[in-house]
Amino acid sequence: MVYQYQYKKGISIKLTRNRIIILAVLAAVAIIISIYIFYVPKPIYSLLVDDQQLDFRADLRAADKITVYPSEEELYSKLMNSLVENITIAFKPASEEENPYYILQILEIVPKLSFAYSRLGLQPNFNNNPIAIESYENLTSTTSNLIIALVHPVYSNETAIKVGDNIIYLKAKSHEDFDLVTVKLLMVALGMK
Repeated sequence: MVYQYQYKKGISIKLTRNRIIILAVLAAVAIIISIYIFYVPKPIYSLLVDDQQLDFRADLRAADKITVYPSEEELYSKLMNSLVENITIAFKPASEEENPYYILQILEIVPKLSFAYSRLGLQPNFNNNPIAIESYENLTSTTSNLIIALVHPVYSNETAIKVGDNIIYLKAKSHEDFDLVTVKLLMVALGMK
């Protein structure tokens, strides 16, 4: 079956069933691509804070979904407390292949957390060498000497940030989750919502 339309005098378009189907498919594809481009949220890996661009190892939107126990407010009050003088990063060694993941998290935490403190006019000291520990249960800390405990995926059965007695536990079930909990810690420190 052939449909014939005439636009103006002398100009006509012939449409067959196959041409109509092809045009409908092309229109549907164009609509789907437009929806994807304009309405599907894209990952965010960097942010401009106080004229400083901060690049993160994980998507900020995904990191925002990480749970903080008991709350983000409690994490912020412990972490960004003006009484904090020293920050120690503690970890329980894993295998030789797995230990470099600790280094990646430390390289993400220290510079960005230092930046977050400088925004508040604070300059706590970061211990240059993270401490290797035997167990996460024997950690003790004070308000002025905060500990950030990195719990590697081989030791964790959950992905979350837990705030204890001046100890902040970053727990992850996978390497990707390890990046997410680290970025969530930094988002809270920077006051990002």
